[in-house]
Amino acid sequence: KFLPLPLPLRAFAGVRQTAAPESKLIVCTSGLEPRSGLEPDRKRDLQRHAPTLNIEVVPDLTPECTHLIADTVLSEKYLAAVLWRIPVVSYDWVEASLTNGEPIDEEEYLLRPLHRLVICLSGVSFSTADRHSIEALVQREGGAYSASLDRHCTHLVTDSASGDKYMKCCAESTLQHVRIVTPAWLADSIARGACANGNDFAVRAPPPSSGVRAAAPAPLDAVFGPRLCAQAVPQLFLSDCVLHFPESASAAPLLVCLRRLARGCGVTVAEHPSGWVTHIVLGDTAGSDAAVWTELQATCPLAKLVSHVWLTECDRMR
Repeated sequence: KFLPLPLPLRAFAGVRQTAAPESKLIVCTSGLEPRSGLEPDRKRDLQRHAPTLNIEVVPDLTPECTHLIADTVLSEKYLAAVLWRIPVVSYDWVEASLTNGEPIDEEEYLLRPLHRLVICLSGVSFSTADRHSIEALVQREGGAYSASLDRHCTHLVTDSASGDKYMKCCAESTLQHVRIVTPAWLADSIARGACANGNDFAVRAPPPSSGVRAAAPAPLDAVFGPRLCAQAVPQLFLSDCVLHFPESASAAPLLVCLRRLARGCGVTVAEHPSGWVTHIVLGDTAGSDAAVWTELQATCPLAKLVSHVWLTECDRMR
């Protein structure tokens, strides 16, 4: 049975702690072209407003960059940003920062892992209930779901190198851009909070003369499990932990800092409590501990209650 993910996690494994407000931010752009639906003058606007925001706009993405401004999750720059844990934000972050008079926290403007992607499913393993659940997940994470395979699709998710949609995708020139991937690609992208490299999950049929059948796909309940992590993803400190930060237990400035710190340690941040949460982190709001724990213990039965000092100490000792 397909196991849907819980309420929105909004976890973005690529986020790292950004530079101090007084430091200059180094920004690169990707996908801000007419073909991606953005006005062609936005790059020029960014260059014009750079001095106001105390940012430096560079043409090439390097590990020294603090942000990637993009409108696609399929570019080489995006994949590099995820690898280097550089926040990938939409151009709305620039406009909001201009309104604020200085760069603001990027969390609200991070690209969702399936941003602007159109997903189609194929395979007998997907029941009607599975398809409805996956459609909801795709839409929640910034993508669109298509029941039919057409030129607007970006990905065909299938459990085998067979079927009408698979053959159509391989045969028609208008569908050559569609990436054929396994269900693990979708699960990994959602679990990590960043679009996975489709090449790592490509569906490849065996050579016709080999007489070898394509390997059977993993069961869907294993593929979409809560602990899935692709081998290509580096094992980060605290990477097996799922942390929940109750808003009522921390002042807003501390809450933002704790979330940044957690993602820098490879933690999955759960926006909503669920059975997957391993730690509930309480902040500096006095008198909230008992009330928060009473409210959350039913929905997070396995979670440990910890102070925000625990997280800072873990980061210090790694």
